[in-house]
Amino acid sequence: MRVLYIAPKSPAPIIDGGCFAMMECLKGLSQVAEVDGIILETYKHPYTKESERILKQYLKKITVVRINTELKATSALVNFIQRKNYNLSRFKSEKLYREIAKKLSEKYDYIVCDSLFAAAQLSHFDFNDLAPVIIRSHNIESEIWKLHASLEVSVLKRFYLRKLEKTLRKEETEILNKADVIWAISEEDRHWITRHTDHKNALLLPVSVSLSPEIEVDYKNKDFFHLGSMDWKPNQEAVNYLVKKIWINPKISEFKLRIAGSKSEHFGFHATNSIEVLGWVKDSNAFMAKSGTLVTPILSGSGIRIKLLEAMALGIPCITTKLGASGIDISKSGIQIADTAESFVEMILKFHENEQLRQEVGNTSRDYISKVHSFDNCTALMKSTFGI
Repeated sequence: MRVLYIAPKSPAPIIDGGCFAMMECLKGLSQVAEVDGIILETYKHPYTKESERILKQYLKKITVVRINTELKATSALVNFIQRKNYNLSRFKSEKLYREIAKKLSEKYDYIVCDSLFAAAQLSHFDFNDLAPVIIRSHNIESEIWKLHASLEVSVLKRFYLRKLEKTLRKEETEILNKADVIWAISEEDRHWITRHTDHKNALLLPVSVSLSPEIEVDYKNKDFFHLGSMDWKPNQEAVNYLVKKIWINPKISEFKLRIAGSKSEHFGFHATNSIEVLGWVKDSNAFMAKSGTLVTPILSGSGIRIKLLEAMALGIPCITTKLGASGIDISKSGIQIADTAESFVEMILKFHENEQLRQEVGNTSRDYISKVHSFDNCTALMKSTFGI
């Protein structure tokens, strides 16, 4: 069986949760099919020698297409006037269409588009003439912008974001309706797809996460940390909320909080005697294992939080919001929920004082990941889609 895989950025090296999810999808595909890839290269996600080295292990042929996705005010205005979504139109490229057309001239049994942005590139073609198309949905993009709009205080920005959300929702549902199969990353997203589109073949395909038994978690550590790419707005909001709404409370303000992740060094102004801003860390698993309890008050976004799953796989105790736990069975996963600053403070106090609680919650989370997010389980779901 031959599969054409299309990604809006290089899955490797893994620099954020999106890359992680793409890499796991690609690993699974390579177990069941011969896979060729079309990889989009952007200024934010360059295709490097390291990308080549890693992806060659899973892709037989690799076509890399450089496209310019930098924000341009004039283009944004034109799309706004034409009632088209600028988020998706930034990825349009005649060069890309030519490269896709070349690959489509070959015979493939399936086309797998890793995210809505990858699938949008096929809208240039007639889906009826293509091999069956599978869209791997990482989140509901229009829901992300709907939340952004609801949180925006500026009247003009809120107006613009609402228009952006409406155009995105229209194009998102149109693209999803064209697919033969949709792999939703969470049960919540699968329900949204079945409610808001005509699609009846939306399947839950969790992202696989490997356990790392060689890494021992230091449950004696009473500290707290936040880890995530600060390119992602929900992580920016979470860090600002931690500092301004939670760590300002005198009950916990002296507790140690470490903030780390790609571009987090730009938030160094939050550093105090108790808050340390580290920037990017080379080994995220080793960092998490020795840094205590993960605190991540997610206020917006959609899909599932990959960094949260990685922490749970290690056995790290985690505190987040109900939204942050989207796609995770709260009753079985051990993950702790706090939806207000006050409840976060109460939960932080409990974890700070109780080593046994930290270990029990961490063990429950690790067991949950081993059952729900194992590579074998996720690959089996892929095989079922392909009729293998």
